[in-house]
Amino acid sequence: MKLGFIGAGNMSGAILDGVLKGGLLQAEQLWVSNRHEDKLERFARQGVHTTTDNCQVAREADLVILGIKPQMFGDVLPQIAEQVRGKGVLSISPGYSLAWLREQLPGCHVMRAMPNTPLLVGKGCTALAQSGDVPEELFEAVKAVFSSAGEVFVVPEHLIDAVIAIAGSSPAYFFRMADAMVSAGQSLGLAPDDALRMAALTMEGAARMLLESGKTAGELKRQVCSPGGTTLVALTAFDDYRFEEMVNEAMERCVRRSQELGK
Repeated sequence: MKLGFIGAGNMSGAILDGVLKGGLLQAEQLWVSNRHEDKLERFARQGVHTTTDNCQVAREADLVILGIKPQMFGDVLPQIAEQVRGKGVLSISPGYSLAWLREQLPGCHVMRAMPNTPLLVGKGCTALAQSGDVPEELFEAVKAVFSSAGEVFVVPEHLIDAVIAIAGSSPAYFFRMADAMVSAGQSLGLAPDDALRMAALTMEGAARMLLESGKTAGELKRQVCSPGGTTLVALTAFDDYRFEEMVNEAMERCVRRSQELGK
């Protein structure tokens, strides 16, 4: 199989790196296009075929991943429509539905993926949705591509917006919380580098406990809290500022914006 990427951003790079590191494909089986040649330099150093011509990628690849911004779809899809007929095309952009993609790319096997940025370190969480005409062999190949850099979930398309809220955009939620913790730690006298590492290691350890302990988040939270102790007092601030309501509102806004992008 030949795999092509239209768009040379961070996400395309993370997916491509996972494919190479996992030995799924060789560099000569990969194509990347981007209108800016400087963005292609790092891919060329890896031995990947590079070009500024999207149509060349569409002609060469059996599966094309659209790693472009939503506002570019209107220009790019008409360019490649004939070249990708009968092939697999996968969008990693929010908003645009499978029905819309089928309309723009008649005769293609269209799919959607919602990965997240931890793909960059091989710890991605990707949701996949497919149209009914996608051959099983092709869909398994797509799952293998994303499994090379993390874990894959197959979901009905109508849940993709929810996935964006809980996984696609959520790394920024954790980064913002970490940033706030580091700032607070500095104000309490900790060195910035120490505060950052302490916060990051604690997040990593807490995530591992949540995945491996067999206990719920609520149970693990209660384990940390002693009656009248420091943790319980700290969590009263979360209650005072309605933490759960804030998270819920953030996720609802995320979903609404994703839906707006497809209109």
